[in-house]
Amino acid sequence: MNKKVLSLLLFACSYSVASHAEVYITPMVGYGMGGSFETDANQKFDSDSAMNYNLAVETNIDQGRLGLFYSQQDSSIKDLDRDISLRYLQFQSAVYYPVHSNVNSYLGLGVGGTQVDIQGASSDYKFSLSVYGGLEYEITDNFALQGQLRYLGTLVDSDSVTLCNSNSSGQTCNLAFAGSWLSQLQANVGFTFSF
Repeated sequence: MNKKVLSLLLFACSYSVASHAEVYITPMVGYGMGGSFETDANQKFDSDSAMNYNLAVETNIDQGRLGLFYSQQDSSIKDLDRDISLRYLQFQSAVYYPVHSNVNSYLGLGVGGTQVDIQGASSDYKFSLSVYGGLEYEITDNFALQGQLRYLGTLVDSDSVTLCNSNSSGQTCNLAFAGSWLSQLQANVGFTFSF
């Protein structure tokens, strides 16, 4: 990541923390679905649905929150016997809407990057975005339960990944992303600690 961009992100986060003095740390666990690939012989493969682990660190801004989001999902590509790891790092912002005295709903957007790491191929880094929403139930002033749905889209533009696969009909050595977007949907639950 460019040093100037990183410095700007750190400054923005530290300014928000200093002016509002409220930090939210939300570890989450969930289930991620989606992601398609195809070979140079037009065979299509999907990645298996699997558990994902997330961490969000945010601070107050106006009627919402601003911060960083990290997610990792380790899975495999169906019928291809290859492991795949997807790691997302995004800058995110959400608007919160009170539903009840201790229940809030929220809707947000994220933008950042994805590391696509397929066994037998070199890691690739792509632009990604997310749209998410959910509910937060405040158990105490400093502790809340989160439920969230999140769409994650990675711009892949059908770039090829060199990966060889041998089978009874021969050997194929080109695996590409199916379509322009690698799309995933996550259903997550977690706890928010604030201080």
